[in-house]
Amino acid sequence: MANLYKRLSKEQRALHDSWDTIVRMMVVVVIMSVVIWALCSTLRWIVHLSTDALHHHLRAHADSLHAPFLLIGVLAVGGLAAGALMRLPGWRDTSGDGLDVALDNFHCTYEHAPDQPQPRFARPTFGLAVRKAITTTLSLGTGGSGGLEAPVVVAGEAIGAGWARVFRARSEAELRTYQLSGIAAAVATLLGTPYAAALFALEVAYGDRIIYRKFAYALLAAIIAYVLNQRLLGIGPLFEAPPHSYVYSLAEYGVTAAVAIAVSAPVAILFGRLMGYTGALVSRVDPIYRVAVGAVGCGLVAVGLWQGLGIAPYHVLGMGEHTLAEILQPGAGTVWWFFLAAIIGKMLTTGFTISAGGSAGLLIPSMYLGGMSGALTATALAALGLVPASMEPAIFVVVGIASALVAVVGVPLAAIALVLEIFGPEFGPPAALACGVTYVLTLRIKVYGAQRDSPDPDGDETGAADSAGDDDEPLFGDEEPGLPDDDDDDDDDDDDSDDGDKGDNGSNGSGSDDNDNDDAPTPR
Repeated sequence: MANLYKRLSKEQRALHDSWDTIVRMMVVVVIMSVVIWALCSTLRWIVHLSTDALHHHLRAHADSLHAPFLLIGVLAVGGLAAGALMRLPGWRDTSGDGLDVALDNFHCTYEHAPDQPQPRFARPTFGLAVRKAITTTLSLGTGGSGGLEAPVVVAGEAIGAGWARVFRARSEAELRTYQLSGIAAAVATLLGTPYAAALFALEVAYGDRIIYRKFAYALLAAIIAYVLNQRLLGIGPLFEAPPHSYVYSLAEYGVTAAVAIAVSAPVAILFGRLMGYTGALVSRVDPIYRVAVGAVGCGLVAVGLWQGLGIAPYHVLGMGEHTLAEILQPGAGTVWWFFLAAIIGKMLTTGFTISAGGSAGLLIPSMYLGGMSGALTATALAALGLVPASMEPAIFVVVGIASALVAVVGVPLAAIALVLEIFGPEFGPPAALACGVTYVLTLRIKVYGAQRDSPDPDGDETGAADSAGDDDEPLFGDEEPGLPDDDDDDDDDDDDSDDGDKGDNGSNGSGSDDNDNDDAPTPR
């Protein structure tokens, strides 16, 4: 079999790994997936345990004068502890959302022409994952607003790179496979959607294409995490929606498109600008106290809505999963002003938490804002008599969740898969329509600056469609590649040469990055 592999042409090698490479990579993916699942499950358990206990105490003592001060005090203590840690050497990358850190770590090897994983190995791996988990616990476990998904993406990528170093990955292609598999395993652990998790890893890393062989390993990692969730923890779907017919009327499809238009671009634009405003506000504070000040601002917003409008703090703090689960239930009647106040409050609390440096993610908040915006749209249209009373509001919520995820993160296939895996295939058609409309509307909007597109969207998995005819010619010209710690984004374009000399097609048969030219990213 080894002799047969050696006789393959360059293009054939780009589509075939040697058997020893396949076995080695599968073993590494299995090991790292179990480790990532254990870390992410522990982080989720700690955060849920602490936040549920906090909000249970607040509900039990809602009429007590000390309850608002207790909430602000817990947030402030968590912010002070997280801020103090982030001032230590090696902890700076644990602040904020972290998805940009994970993507920068993934893309760093593209800044070097030789097929060498060393640029990523020179950066933190296992230590970064542990530090990110600790700061996330302090930020979210004390009541901060945000999601766990982006922090665990950082941990998943770091652990994937760490195991690549332990097993001495032979090429950038192999390293990137482990990084993507780590991201997929982490997301699948939290969402319980293996197919959507694997698609998310590929879409968030490459932007406009799917590298299918990497997708296979990412799917393996996601399924392992999913099976461990079910068999050992008994974790079910993240949300449940009332059943719906597979047949949709033209009016429902029209409303679906309208919800996507009303939710997608506004959510992405408002969220991005709000993050900028809150960031500018807290940037005036001394860095040591910045996270704590953001946490206090988050608490003041929650207390104001609680005392002024009677909206419980858990609706605008934490991850927001409980609120989404409530509005998805049949007959969950809620007035329009609740949705509007919760949307504004969640934007503010998430902005204060993340812009100040708290370790929390934007993915679940974006789903929250989309679902609540969909519910608000349904309420408004029903009040105006523009939709029939028999139309299930859950359609608006599901479509809003999917379209907002596309608007903020730009992962249309993962968003559609998420709907199919969580809510069922009956919600697939409207979700697909909403995600398609949203993707077109928000194509030029980016919340994450490190997200990139691949250079040749028309190329196939082998990179055979590259316009450069000479395999030895650089794809982007003759400029020198950027250094590992170069902050100049212009150097990102000076990527790898075509894969005539890349490890993916080399004689060691180490497995390609699907010719590693097809997935070389450039700034959008």
